[in-house]
Amino acid sequence: PANSLVIGGVGKTTLATAVFNRLCDAFEAFCFLNNVRERVEKYGIDHLKKELLFKLLKEEDASPFVTPGGITNFAKKRLSRTKVLVVLDDVNDSDQMEDLCGAHTWFGASSRIIVSTRDKHVLVKADADHIHEVETLNSDDSLWLFSLNAFKQNCTIEAEQVELSKRVLNYSKGLPFASGGMGKTTLSPHRP
Repeated sequence: PANSLVIGGVGKTTLATAVFNRLCDAFEAFCFLNNVRERVEKYGIDHLKKELLFKLLKEEDASPFVTPGGITNFAKKRLSRTKVLVVLDDVNDSDQMEDLCGAHTWFGASSRIIVSTRDKHVLVKADADHIHEVETLNSDDSLWLFSLNAFKQNCTIEAEQVELSKRVLNYSKGLPFASGGMGKTTLSPHRP
């Protein structure tokens, strides 16, 4: 069976963002690195390492702390005394996790690293402590999200709207991003 982590648009980034926003105040330092896959391809891993260290170490110029394949011992020592929250969004290679977060010993006690990926094997290879698979929406929840966005209402919709909605939702396959997105772009006579 298909693994739900592989599906795009299921809400991994949205969920990671919500968790990050809820938890970040409980940490001494925190960083949300979005679109890791795309940004590594465009700018290289060292660019993301500098951004991560800038936010975690609160240093204007993090360049001196970046080394090929890791970070300096001085940076590791500082981070090992700091409780951090790091979110790596859309990782497609376990080497990216290793390059950005090294061994879990880089960070202080009670630190947390959250990774969103389309490929479960990235997490397995990195020996993740816990893997949470985000599921697609059932048909009722898809219809509710679509109706909320298409018709701007959280109530019963007319039979004609239900049939149209079900045909459109057949294409979304329960993906929250697609269901909500299609709802926003659907024209409705009830819409202002």
